[in-house]
Formats: sequence, C-alpha cells, structure tokens
Amino acid sequence: MTLLGVTALSFLMANISIVDPAEAYARNVFLHPTEEQIVQIRTEMGLDRPLYQQYIQWLGSSLRGDLGVSLQTKNTVASDIGQKLPITMQLVGMSLLWVVVFTIPVALITALRKNSWFDHVVRIATILGASLPNFWLGFLVLLLFAVTFPIVKVVDYGNLMSLILPSLVLAVPVASISIRLFRATLLSNLNKDYVAYAKARGLSNGRIVWVHVTRNSLPPLIMLFGQYMGHMIAGSAIVESIFSLKGVGMYLIDAIMARDLPTINGCVLVIALIFVFGRVLADIVNWRLNPRMMDKGEGAL
Repeated sequence: MTLLGVTALSFLMANISIVDPAEAYARNVFLHPTEEQIVQIRTEMGLDRPLYQQYIQWLGSSLRGDLGVSLQTKNTVASDIGQKLPITMQLVGMSLLWVVVFTIPVALITALRKNSWFDHVVRIATILGASLPNFWLGFLVLLLFAVTFPIVKVVDYGNLMSLILPSLVLAVPVASISIRLFRATLLSNLNKDYVAYAKARGLSNGRIVWVHVTRNSLPPLIMLFGQYMGHMIAGSAIVESIFSLKGVGMYLIDAIMARDLPTINGCVLVIALIFVFGRVLADIVNWRLNPRMMDKGEGAL
C-alpha cells in the first residue's frame, strides 16, 4: 500500500505541473518545435490519454520490470538506475557506518555521564549538526579538505577515498538525531525496574549497561536507520552534486529539470522500494534482538 500510494502521488504531481513534458522534450529534439510536432510527441508518449489510464499502463509495465525509456539518455530507465544505484548505495552505506560509529559510543557516554561537560558539548554539537544544511556543510568540507588542505581532489570518484567526505556530510544530521534519540532511550531504560532487579542480583554495572540496557534501547535506533536508508538515498542529490558523484540522486534531479517523466517515476519507485525494504529489515532485526518486545510490547522486558 505504501508503494502504491507513493507511486500514485508521484505520478499525479509529475503530470499536473504547468510544464508540458511533451513540449519540453520537443524543444530538446527540434529546438523550435511547431504545435504539430508537440502534438505528435504527446501522442507518441501517450500523454494525450486520461491520467488514470497512463498510471495503470505504467504500473503494469513496472510490475514486469519495464520502467520505460529515459527521454534524456535514450536508455531504459532500469539500466540507467542499475548503473547509478551502486554509487549511491555505497555512499549511503558508508554514511550509515559513520552514523553507527559515532552514535553508539557517544550516546552511551552522554547517558552514563548525564549533565557532565561532555554531555553539554555533545548536546550543542548535535543541535548544530541536525540544523546545518547539507549543501553548506558540503561546500565547507570541500573548501577545507580539497582546497585549503588538499587531502582529497575536488572532483574524484571511483574509489573509496572519494566517498569519505560526502558520506560524512550525509551522515552528520542523521548521526546528530540518532545520538539524541539513543541517549534518551538509554536514560529511559536505566530507570526501569529490570535494572534495579539486575543490580539486586549482583550483576556488574558494565554487564547491565552493555548486555541489557543497550540491547533494549536499540530497537528505536534500528527503526530510525531503516527509515533513513530511503531518506538518505532521496536526499543524496545535493551531496552528489557538490562532490560530482553520478548517482541516482543526480540522475533524478537531472530528470526533474528536463521533465523526464519515465525517469522521475522510475527513480521514485526505486527509492520507495528501498524505503519499504529498510522498514521491513528494521522490523526483522528488532524481532531477532528481542522477540518478547515485538510480541508483547515493552512491558515484556
């Protein structure tokens, strides 16, 4: 139902724009097209039919793996996405790795040392990190590490080094939000009855925190990761444009600028698929971590 709603809304919004996709495509082909040429292209593209018929036909073709032909590249949309998706997935994968590396230890320290100077510094840093725009942070990082201190190249892709800076830029807001969420969940669990019971049984504080509290605090964080998987792919366009990465994000932005409807609808469908997959994967991981919580709720802990 999520996929159906997303694709229907995307299809509707792409077709109610004041820019005629047939006219936009005709201007790319003929430069100064006549009205007859625009009408002919509109007919060939099937844009003269009712919107619901266009959507049903596109949906049926998509279920068979046919996302149409890109009006820009003349290649099939599926093949173009297949070439560009690995770049974006590598970028998002490394970003999620940075998020995990920063979130878990920092949140644990701030929760265990609540209201310490470190907790206050992290609070300010996470507020700034969640507030900074990606494009501004990207240009700042590029200026610092590619121009002022030329550690990396301004335009570089195809290797692991080229993904470090853009993945960090993409990870900063997600890591900032994740640290705040994980810290709050840890503090909530530290005040639960099972912690007092574990202490009464003589368990060490380290075992209580690492084995019980951390494990019970992970589900909201894992769910957030699952949601941000699709969000980061959709939001990678700005970072990809700054660091000259030819991924799905840039491909989608170029399609929007060119009114390339098959590409727009195909990219939205793939991003929605990844978003749904991330949510399902997060549910599965949470269930494996603590089946009782998924079956009976938090009270089962």
